[in-house]
Amino acid sequence: MLFRRLGLRRAVTTVLAFACVSGIVGAPYSLASAQVDAPATAYARGTLAPSTEVWQQAERPYDENRSNPLADRVWGVYQGPQDQTSGPFLASNGKKRELLAKIGMRPKTKWYGTFVPDNGIRATAESHIASAQAGDPDKLVQIAVFRMKPWEHEACERRSTPQERRSYKRWINELAAGIADTPMLVVMQPDGPFLWCTPDRAAKSRLLTYATQRLSALSRTSVYIDAGAADWCENGRGNDPERCAQLLMSTGVEYARGFALDSTHYTGPAENIAHGTKIVAALRRAGYGTKHFIIDTAKSGRPTMWNDMIPEGRKDLKDNARVCRTAIQTRCVTLGIPPTVRTADPRWGLSEGDRALARRYVDGFVWFGRPWLYNQADPFMMKRALTMARSTPWPGPLLSTP
Repeated sequence: MLFRRLGLRRAVTTVLAFACVSGIVGAPYSLASAQVDAPATAYARGTLAPSTEVWQQAERPYDENRSNPLADRVWGVYQGPQDQTSGPFLASNGKKRELLAKIGMRPKTKWYGTFVPDNGIRATAESHIASAQAGDPDKLVQIAVFRMKPWEHEACERRSTPQERRSYKRWINELAAGIADTPMLVVMQPDGPFLWCTPDRAAKSRLLTYATQRLSALSRTSVYIDAGAADWCENGRGNDPERCAQLLMSTGVEYARGFALDSTHYTGPAENIAHGTKIVAALRRAGYGTKHFIIDTAKSGRPTMWNDMIPEGRKDLKDNARVCRTAIQTRCVTLGIPPTVRTADPRWGLSEGDRALARRYVDGFVWFGRPWLYNQADPFMMKRALTMARSTPWPGPLLSTP
């Protein structure tokens, strides 16, 4: 089997330009230059480049985390109408296809919410699973459960009605039936810290606990409850790891594999490793054992604090962050580290201390963020996607060829 790297010339130029700066110049929230320059340059030269990726060949777990459920299996790449990037990628050709492959050829997490009705979620999940696994029942499939209604800012203003609560449980039960014995990664309720502002927090906590317990009981499903990000555990209260741990304790973390970080924010892997490890310690002190976590890296190619991020336009929200257009632009979003179980690999540029923590506690760098969508929600934005693909510090995916 031979391999060629899609968009290599452009990607190498990007990486080398990125490595020429001292860290991330002028960034309010940046990695140290020692953590970026040498690995990025070596990656560009091919000395640290992998021969395969996690969607092509299973990656082994670290000895410090032998129970990692994401390891020792290939991750499925969904190609079909349920993913907003799939159609544009499959319809593209030439240079555009090489650029879009940096998103379209990577394993990503599909979000499901109230837009899928109670009587449709089972078949929808089954269809997604069939496509992502492509005939291999051992491939890992990824979804995010974004089903709570109301949620986010609306959740701060009103309670869930009795009908909404009943519907939530029906939906979860139907989803569980659709998943069955599929190897599944579930991100539970992105933007989890909004729970704190809800007037019916106890009721919503019980529903989230029900969902976590119900899905975690499936034979090959691993649930990671959203716990915010390295810069966010509660609106207006910052990023206190103890507060994050309390959020997880109220939503069924005892049943879950662990928690997820950075679903909608833009902080980097190093910051989330440090933050997540503190949450693990807080949960352990509270009697919940040793939990593990995953980190979204889809949008952390240029790590930035939420408060420092610049929206794309004057009328945009920070959810629609400005896209990085050059290799040295800061306070902007671009694609980060590709999905992987090997979170401590030297090519990611982490410090020795961060790598040691990653080997022990981080199950995977996962793409459950969606920066190529408008407001990280919908629709797919071709210009955003192409600009990120040009400015990311990481080369495109490896594509197997006959």
